[in-house]
Amino acid sequence: MAFRLYDTRLKKQVDFQPIESGKVKIYNCGPTVYSTAHIGNFRSFVFADLLRRYFEYSGFEVSQVMNITDVGHLTEDDRADAGGEDKLQKMARELGWDPYKVAQHFEQGFHSDRKALGIVDAHEYPRATEHVPDMLVQVQQLLDRGHAYIPEGTGEAYFDISSFKEYGQLSGKKVEDLEAGARVEVNDVKKHPADFALWKTDESHLMQWDPHDDKTWEGYPGARPKLDERLKRGFPGWHIECSAMSSRYLGEAFDLHTGGEDNIFPHHECEIAQACGATGAEYSRYWMHVRHLLVDNKKMSKSAGTLYTLEDLTAKGYSPLEMRYLLISNHYRQPMNFTLEGLDAARASIGRLQNCRDLLVERGATTGEANAQVGEAITKLDEGFAAGLDDDLNVANALAALFEFVATVNRLQPVGDDAKAALAALDRADHVIGVLSRESKSGVITQAELDAAIASAPAVDHIKALLAQSTVTAAELRDIAIGRHAARKNKDWGTADAIRDGLKALGVQFEDLADGVRFKLP
Repeated sequence: MAFRLYDTRLKKQVDFQPIESGKVKIYNCGPTVYSTAHIGNFRSFVFADLLRRYFEYSGFEVSQVMNITDVGHLTEDDRADAGGEDKLQKMARELGWDPYKVAQHFEQGFHSDRKALGIVDAHEYPRATEHVPDMLVQVQQLLDRGHAYIPEGTGEAYFDISSFKEYGQLSGKKVEDLEAGARVEVNDVKKHPADFALWKTDESHLMQWDPHDDKTWEGYPGARPKLDERLKRGFPGWHIECSAMSSRYLGEAFDLHTGGEDNIFPHHECEIAQACGATGAEYSRYWMHVRHLLVDNKKMSKSAGTLYTLEDLTAKGYSPLEMRYLLISNHYRQPMNFTLEGLDAARASIGRLQNCRDLLVERGATTGEANAQVGEAITKLDEGFAAGLDDDLNVANALAALFEFVATVNRLQPVGDDAKAALAALDRADHVIGVLSRESKSGVITQAELDAAIASAPAVDHIKALLAQSTVTAAELRDIAIGRHAARKNKDWGTADAIRDGLKALGVQFEDLADGVRFKLP
């Protein structure tokens, strides 16, 4: 079955057909780095990661770009030509920081949080402030092709929506409705009230560029175009950033663009107009959007204490991967109600999966009879998991196939090669889900492994230092087990017993077997 997705522009589910066979180019709208990202933001970012991971699972070569908006995103962004102060500049004034420092601070926080959530690195994270020349190139292309204009004496550039007949196809907005809504705040320099800014001028803005200054163009890789001399010192409009940066890294036409549902209009609608108007190319072939996230069935609220960040929830005792699981387990096209009880359920689900994985690691080191039912269960998992995700990323159905597999594995108790094959199947699925630890919390260290490592056994002082920690990893436990084995071989029973007592104090289950030792971390 081919991957089918709901395309926002076509407003129906369609078969995914990449522009280039076997390759997928994806652009994700990323964070505006003026504050700490909250769980509503991360629902969109985790969805983008899930999509990228599933394409890789399906054998595609993926190129993924996620932008960093560090200039130009205005406080009133629900209209195409938004008003108000730049969000980042507003935060710079409140903190008394340079705006570049503000952007750097919150971008670092974003990357720290996304890594904790298991979000794989995108191939590019272009910053708007580092791509102003790309934006100016696109502004000039729009001027040359008759899609933009510079009102006399302003030094600014605006997109002329009357020049682009397809405007409104993504959002379903009608130009006449937009004009009526825009009359609330009249801008006399525009041809039409709903035209939006490509380049703005404002002497009070803290981040500005001179289009005609050589410094602005330092590092630009292409041929510097001749710009309209009427363009003055200023800064880019919000929408032109993504149009320019996606074209820079993915080409004039690419496969898929994602974002939150609040991006549909005006941001993505304007992106299409700009990019297609500038080049005449298709721009993004498909569009996917994530619905809003509620907390306890209400809109997130800072005053109510429900505008949760990752730090807020970890302080409540939840792990980032529990948050990841909850965020992906609800279908992206349905509004999601986020609750702490949901996180409790996510913890239980991850625990069940992890216990199964640990069991398979342990049993893969043992021997026994092969069981044909294990192979049948693996085939059923692979088929059911893919079928669920091929249906517009229906994660619920994919997880149902995964937990049916876990129940079967727990019943069959496979050993040897069967257990290793089942483990590989589970790990294939988790490449997409992304919540399991590859460091098993339980396992068997065979007598042969212990004997082979005696010559390089760690020193007793090193083992004591490991046991003095509050926790130990599986790798550290192996070192401890080897040290204990060496002590027993040397008939140093006092050291061997002290090591065993130290493991018990850490909550580690440690059992001697006829052919090795079995362990289970707490």
